[in-house]
Amino acid sequence: MSKKKGLDLDTQQIVAWCKANIVLVILILVSIGAVVGLPMIAQGMTEQLEQSLKQRTSNFKKIDKLLATSVTPPGSTESSKVAVNQALLDAYVEITGTLRVEAEEVVAKSVALNKKNYSVFSTELFPEPPADKRETLPQQFYRLLETEYKSLVQLLHAGNPVTNDDLVVYLEDARVRFMETNLSTKQDAELTKEQRSSLEKHLAKLRMARLRTHAEDISVYFDESTLHIPAFDIRDTPSVGTLFNWQWRYWVVADILGAVASMNDGQAVLTSPIKQVVSLEVLGMPSISEEDSGSKPSGGGGGSAPSGPRPGMPPRPGGPSGGRPSPFGGGGGAGGGGSPKPPTGGPAGGAKPPTRNDETGLLAESQTGRESGGLFDIFQVRIQMIVDTQRVPAILDGFSAHNFMTVIDLDLEPEDKFVALGDGYDYGSSSVAKMTVVLETVWLRSWTTEFMPDSVKKAVGIKVQKKD
Repeated sequence: MSKKKGLDLDTQQIVAWCKANIVLVILILVSIGAVVGLPMIAQGMTEQLEQSLKQRTSNFKKIDKLLATSVTPPGSTESSKVAVNQALLDAYVEITGTLRVEAEEVVAKSVALNKKNYSVFSTELFPEPPADKRETLPQQFYRLLETEYKSLVQLLHAGNPVTNDDLVVYLEDARVRFMETNLSTKQDAELTKEQRSSLEKHLAKLRMARLRTHAEDISVYFDESTLHIPAFDIRDTPSVGTLFNWQWRYWVVADILGAVASMNDGQAVLTSPIKQVVSLEVLGMPSISEEDSGSKPSGGGGGSAPSGPRPGMPPRPGGPSGGRPSPFGGGGGAGGGGSPKPPTGGPAGGAKPPTRNDETGLLAESQTGRESGGLFDIFQVRIQMIVDTQRVPAILDGFSAHNFMTVIDLDLEPEDKFVALGDGYDYGSSSVAKMTVVLETVWLRSWTTEFMPDSVKKAVGIKVQKKD
């Protein structure tokens, strides 16, 4: 038989050779493994290295981005690029916390300035009186309202001028005494020309002294009728909404007269900046509709504002046609005046826009851009005064400092002091003027709505939650 072609390997000899050359065998195996495995290992390490480098590159980019973050500190308009880190976040939290505290202090001081010590006269009557007291509470409220209105005269340390009747009685007694004592004649005796001249000079001095003494005893000339205290008819009891309007109007009037009292600071008329309050009118009170008035005792009348003048109120002025509405009692016309647009209702959520009433005519045109709604309500107050001409700027500043009041219209005209003396007014030695000012006053809803009836809320555009 022929032999097989190829290698004839003896396994035992191979094993024996490997044992005899173990080191060489290991080196051969390592070399073969290196040739085959190292490329595979190198490829895996390369992929891992690439992933690691990509991750680090991404992290470096994030760091660069954080280092270039534009940050505007709270309360500042300037921004800078800084690194956003924990220290920055802690500082930001601290600043915002400080600003929050300061903002809360501002809000608290604003409410304190606006509210002062005002509160409703009856927490039982507002916002909804109990059914068994709907007849009695309005009467009790009105008695308190009337008393508080009249107390404003004392707050002003005010008084009326000396009347002609008082002067006649006073001067007649002085005439009789002068004729009997100085002229040694009877009170009905005929006087010579010299005696009559002497008597007239004496009485003129006494008259001036009487007016001067009275002016030194009061701080401002003010008549109670200027307050226009609303009339209460037990046979036609107003609704709770109308009564709240009366309460609100009192706050407005008390605030204005409080500013006057603060500026005069107890001085006599002769030296006070405001010599006389001639008239005072509140404009823009909410109009309460009868259907929304609610809580009206049986037999009562409507709760809406009267269409004509109330008792003690002057009639609505007609004024000339054309031109913008006059804030001093004149009428508007087609020339751009017209009726004022209703204020917006703020967060009313579907509530009707508020409607406003005016005691004497049209609201004054305002340039402030403020409208009732949201956080506050706006009223206008038209006040006419006799003032010290040189102190007009201080008077305007005094109103603004007393509360949230803005002068939106002003009219000045000279006043003749000698004519005023004939009417019983002594304004002192300074020059005076008649000043008519329209003030826009702001009333924060954060406190006025606490006891506000639903009918008034609807009138000012606040959404009323339906009761179950």
